[in-house]
Amino acid sequence: MADLHAWTLQQISKREATALAATEGPWVRWADQEVIPGWDGFIMIGDDAADGEECNPVAKVNIVEDCEHITLNDPASVLRRCAADRKLIGDVVAERHILVEDCWYTCAAATEERDGGENCDDERRGGACDCGRDARVERRLRIVAEGYGWTESSDG
Repeated sequence: MADLHAWTLQQISKREATALAATEGPWVRWADQEVIPGWDGFIMIGDDAADGEECNPVAKVNIVEDCEHITLNDPASVLRRCAADRKLIGDVVAERHILVEDCWYTCAAATEERDGGENCDDERRGGACDCGRDARVERRLRIVAEGYGWTESSDG
């Protein structure tokens, strides 16, 4: 699980770095407002383009779909998604093991430092999680990681 956690955070950092680099431009406003009425997006073009130069993507077949995709994945949007994913991951891994008033039934993996209590059965204390917390965290991390390209073969 620690490897999955680290891998996912690394992928988020890569997306953030790419999005931050893209905010440097050059970006130009789409030239033909009639193609996409009311669209206020930008299209990134090569380094040779001057500020304010019109973009004319004649070779594009599905220009409306392409421009909508670009708009939905602009750097600011990517950075918001990365920040939200980091918060979600932080919330997921912060989940505590189950503590029960009768400490004999507290999760074996619970610790005083992390969870605020521990199992009082010397034979179980410090053992593997038996409350389901670790499996839930792993499952949720995998769901987020899949959005960054994680597959079952990535496990190996």
